Amino acid sequence: MVSIVVVGPPMSGKTTLCHSLAGMHFQDTPVFNETCSCSFYTMDVNGREWHIWDTPSISSPHEVDRGWTGEDALREATVVVVCHDGHHGSPMPLVRECGVDRCIIALTRGPAAAVDVSYAMEYLATPCSGGVLVPRAVGRADLIAGISMKAGDGLYCLHG
Repeated sequence: MVSIVVVGPPMSGKTTLCHSLAGMHFQDTPVFNETCSCSFYTMDVNGREWHIWDTPSISSPHEVDRGWTGEDALREATVVVVCHDGHHGSPMPLVRECGVDRCIIALTRGPAAAVDVSYAMEYLATPCSGGVLVPRAVGRADLIAGISMKAGDGLYCLHG
């Protein structure tokens, strides 16, 4: 089983991203409700079960050890998807707290979804990353391929 935890600041698209990964579709206009607890969705990818954890918002890496509801799911996660919508500053402090080697930055909506940040070094490597690059994903196929690579499943191809 692969455990995937989706984290990020308030209104950064975490729940919408979890639904998209799990193959669930929203109505045309999403309704924004605050996520107050952890929940997970399951899906089968390349014959392996994936648990996709939707977590409450986390605005600062310091919240992880201060009673944040997603702490246990984060500790057990194989892959951490850090949502970045371009409205909340750099995602890198949260990436560093969650572990650079298991993170993927998902560019969700707003300015971040329209901008290729692959050339912004802060988004790719951190001083404490030991040279590990942090991949970024735009869209479902990109994200599933990135998670599959991080989980050691090889390259996943999305058909359909």
